[in-house]
Amino acid sequence: MYSQLATKLAVVNGTNQYSQPISMAGANAYRFSITVFNNTATSLTATPQGSNDGQNWSDLTAQSSIGLGYTTWAATQISHAMVRLMYAVVGTGTIVLAADVYTSQQ
Repeated sequence: MYSQLATKLAVVNGTNQYSQPISMAGANAYRFSITVFNNTATSLTATPQGSNDGQNWSDLTAQSSIGLGYTTWAATQISHAMVRLMYAVVGTGTIVLAADVYTSQQ
């Protein structure tokens, strides 16, 4: 299932931002994609997080050093009921991005 997480979201250093939770709806795999449109910081770290109750989130495998352009990564064997992305800027500055996720049963 496809879900758009962000369009032209501005993320600044020192203020982590989070996407809305996305239900895995029986899926056990995801593919996140991020497009960075503008970067006045060093880079972006995007950390997928998983939860079964929507309150307690655990970090999954992070994608770090994301710069200008398009980045995608995937994982399987996800056992959480929902996932979301945490965006964190590395260095001072602002990053403007778009993000989406595809979930599937593998």
